[in-house]
Amino acid sequence: MNSNESPRGAVSRRSAVAAGLAPLVVARHVLGGPGYQAPSDKLTIAAVGVGGVGGDYVAGCSSEEIVALCDLDHEFSAPVFQLHPRARVYKDFRQMFDKEEKNFDALMVATPDHWHAHLVLAALAMNKHIYCAKPMTRTIAEARRVKAATLASKVTTKASLQDSRTSPARATTELLLSGAIGPIREAHFWTGTHCPSGLARPAEAQKPPEGMDWDEWCGPSPARPYHKIYHYGNWRPWWDFGTGNLGDVACHALHVFHEELEMGAADWVAADACQSFSPDGVVENGECASIANYVQWHFPARGKHPETMAYFYDGGLQPPRPLSMPAGTGMPGRGMMFVGDNGVQVSAFYGGSPSLPDHTGPQPGQRLQGLPGGWLFPESRFKDFKQPEPYLPRCERPEHYAEWIRACKAGKKSIMPIEFGCDLTEFALLGTATLRRYSTPGARPSTPAPRPGVTGFGSSGRSDSAVVWIPASNDGHVHDPAARPPAGVISGGTYYRSSKVLMWDSKAMRFTNDDVANGFVDTPYRKEWDYKA
Repeated sequence: MNSNESPRGAVSRRSAVAAGLAPLVVARHVLGGPGYQAPSDKLTIAAVGVGGVGGDYVAGCSSEEIVALCDLDHEFSAPVFQLHPRARVYKDFRQMFDKEEKNFDALMVATPDHWHAHLVLAALAMNKHIYCAKPMTRTIAEARRVKAATLASKVTTKASLQDSRTSPARATTELLLSGAIGPIREAHFWTGTHCPSGLARPAEAQKPPEGMDWDEWCGPSPARPYHKIYHYGNWRPWWDFGTGNLGDVACHALHVFHEELEMGAADWVAADACQSFSPDGVVENGECASIANYVQWHFPARGKHPETMAYFYDGGLQPPRPLSMPAGTGMPGRGMMFVGDNGVQVSAFYGGSPSLPDHTGPQPGQRLQGLPGGWLFPESRFKDFKQPEPYLPRCERPEHYAEWIRACKAGKKSIMPIEFGCDLTEFALLGTATLRRYSTPGARPSTPAPRPGVTGFGSSGRSDSAVVWIPASNDGHVHDPAARPPAGVISGGTYYRSSKVLMWDSKAMRFTNDDVANGFVDTPYRKEWDYKA
């Protein structure tokens, strides 16, 4: 399959019939044997950002024709280039687009988060099919723009959620939709921290890899001196380039329940994050996601769903064990939990049973704790409850890339289109904006420095306007919830810090009670990389 028009002079199928040559036309599978795919039937693919996970994306489409590969770091990407010797290689995606636009049908995007929106919108403008890494964008405003542009297009898109619509994920959704635990009041999901976090901005400027244009890597985000702490692969926790652990992993769980519970528009969000320390004192991490975070989203009653809270935890944090869980049963290291009026459902993070390894379902004859979609508690209430029969559309993990390829060739939507990925991304980015707001540096009650030249523990870091300070006596009882100590004053009293609740107006796409937080909804681009200009 190729977007080029047939070269002049080629014999078309219609002219072949007119000339009496039709009997010479033989089915392609006869010429090439079973499973043969003629070059003209293949999807022609270009990819940007192939040194890391992008190499896996390209490998997943190796049955097709890989025509162009782009990565700023050719040394890092060399193994991928070697696997596709016929593909033309580039460092600058703009040069690749200029030279290859007519030579490829589909674009795979596997860059850091801050480049996703730019590349997806460029591909849509060229009328190319798209496969894009999650999260779809780095900001909420970008997610809205990309969703609108995708819906207005006629191309096929897919988000890189390899477990989306698999049998384990669908089993969890079907169990949730069965109504067994009644109306859902709470949805919890949690995981570990997957990259170094809570870091101080490096002071040392290092030399980029040979031949790498570091300024282009920074692109629309602020230009930072090169340091290996960002590249290779450690850019995720830095708000300039990534979306933290929450932005990285949330979509992998949200696709199981976001649409079913109609969680499209939270009306308030709150977050807390741990403070990092080193032997020298506080690590200011307002520019880097914390190593452990807790986020909560509130949804008013909507449709058939009652008022609902959603909660995210990472860095070793988990929700409390439900009282109905047997003492001998531990909470999964990462997972999701739904609390309904009639019971509790605990499932694996990617969907399925917490009794099984990630990404797997039960094998025939295998004894399983609970049901394929998860555990139901209290056990006594659900001992005779059966897993619902499968009825939702499925795409198993080994078919993830093939499903997108087939949809591209058929001109149909994939099972996980980017516009849906944008909805999941916006949910996550509401949380990251709140975490960023909570971590914005500013004045707050301080304690004396432990020794000269060292910042006192607790003397700075969390913004005074992003938290609520509640004074309390030494017995821990709150006496005046409305009071707050003067900024920068050592009070000598005891204060409890609570995160500020950010009120969200989804229709207006803004927080109604915090202009600083609104600055994270749509961040400016560097002028030379501002596609809006």
